[in-house]
Amino acid sequence: MGQDEFAIGRVAVSPQDICRAELRAAQPTLQHTVAPMRIDLLIIGLYLVGMLAIGYRVSDQSRDVEGYTIGNRNMSGWPLGLSVLATFLSSITFLGLPAKTLSQGNWNAFVFGATAPIAALVAVRYFVPLYRNSAGLTAYELLESRFGYWARAYAALSYVTLQVIRIGNVLLLVALAVEPMLRWDEPPAAWADRFSAAQWVDVKIVGILVLAGLVVIVYDVLGGIRAVVWTDVVQVFVLTFGALWVLAELTIDREGGIAGFFGDIPAERFDLGQWLNWTDSGLWDWAIPSVLVIVIYGVTENMRNYGADQNYVQRMLAAKDHRAAGHSIWIGALGYQPLNVLFCLIGTALWLHIEDIKRSGVAATESARAVSSVAADQVLPNYIRYELPEFVAGLIIAAILAAAMSTVDSGMNSSSMVVYCDFVKRLRKTAPRWPEILSLRLWTIAIGAFGTGMAVFLYLSLGAGSSRTIMDVWWQYAGVAGGGMFGLFLLAWLLPGVPARFALAGVLASLPVLAWGVFCRGLAADSPWKPYECPLHPNLVGVLGTLTVLAVAGVGTFLGSAGRSAADRRSAN
Repeated sequence: MGQDEFAIGRVAVSPQDICRAELRAAQPTLQHTVAPMRIDLLIIGLYLVGMLAIGYRVSDQSRDVEGYTIGNRNMSGWPLGLSVLATFLSSITFLGLPAKTLSQGNWNAFVFGATAPIAALVAVRYFVPLYRNSAGLTAYELLESRFGYWARAYAALSYVTLQVIRIGNVLLLVALAVEPMLRWDEPPAAWADRFSAAQWVDVKIVGILVLAGLVVIVYDVLGGIRAVVWTDVVQVFVLTFGALWVLAELTIDREGGIAGFFGDIPAERFDLGQWLNWTDSGLWDWAIPSVLVIVIYGVTENMRNYGADQNYVQRMLAAKDHRAAGHSIWIGALGYQPLNVLFCLIGTALWLHIEDIKRSGVAATESARAVSSVAADQVLPNYIRYELPEFVAGLIIAAILAAAMSTVDSGMNSSSMVVYCDFVKRLRKTAPRWPEILSLRLWTIAIGAFGTGMAVFLYLSLGAGSSRTIMDVWWQYAGVAGGGMFGLFLLAWLLPGVPARFALAGVLASLPVLAWGVFCRGLAADSPWKPYECPLHPNLVGVLGTLTVLAVAGVGTFLGSAGRSAADRRSAN
């Protein structure tokens, strides 16, 4: 989802702040880093083994194409709903939403998730019957029947590109977040002469990347969509339990309990931010991240998820009937709301925790400095590392891995399904050389390996900071490549009279518009392109691309119809 892209600021800290180098040098003296941990590693290991066991357990029901991809269309609504909820979430949500709330000083980040029920209402009313009444296995077959194969291929390629990028992005960022939380700063004695401290960090991060990617590939290949759904169910409970424990640790020991916690927080910390886009000078500025902007973005993005994202369409098709499919959507949309509140509360509680450190005058202690003197996106990982017991830290790390794996497994399974159905099977003119199910499993392995390999390559070649920068560029490319996809779906759904040639014109017109909105921003004051800088908030760029497709195709159809009518009148005369 869109929540995966947060611009995290830096927390204001006390004069006792120290640089990261000092903090890294001091870390080995902390109680938690005296020796490599074993309890948390045991918990993480048990969690990963449990995921593999689920994949093996359901493998008997995934021996043909329909069983592997859509569960033979007989799955219940409640596990599918929890799987939809898990797809909403990711490790970046687990870490990024509290960081966003902490850095912004309000609950503006809450608004995006709050729009999910609006999109769910549309999805249950229109998208569920639309896809379930079709005989296809992917969302993009609908586009071929309406506009031709070019539309299906464009949408499918855009989707697979986006998912592979997201797999690499999620794996890379979760490894960067989890590595310091492991409290394993020194290599084992047998390896001490082989790795320096910096090299040991690289070994751990690459190990996390490869291990997480490999586990997901194995249980996904074994159990198909059923493995994805049932591991998602477990992952939702694990990450919810972990988040609740963090909040309890931050609030339960406060003087006055929960009431004291809320009483110590200023009311503006719970504010949603500026509602409209009026500036102090009375001008309207679409660059302001107002509640209005987030609502527009949230409704559009969540409708795109339900209407054009194979992850969600696949779960609609896997349900045993229309009613179960509708229930799955509502469980996902409504179930996200308390989690949305929970993660924002964690961010607010972390702010209060930092304020307590400042007021108490203990910022000189190492654990306090580790929490109060770092960037906002590192506050929660450092809190877990330095201030939670080993057993609890293991549970939280497992929860963060669960959030990441629920995103990766969905993207992996749905992408292999799209590649096979929309390209391999669609374009093949001869009988397959091996069973279809084998082809699907091989494509699952290929996509998982490519996503994992991309994350490893970016980290090893460019380092942590540069990797994030490059991933941002890749996300921008994905936005340009796939930004017209939802507009194409809306044309097929809302405007049945639009010819294929005008739909193609709309998609082609959206590409330079999206490129302008994504790349033409943040220009230097003396840049010759400064007058042409995009004035919109980045969240509105996708909305602009969708509107461009609709406008160009709609206007072209209208003018074409008017021209034909005029020609008919002239010929009649």
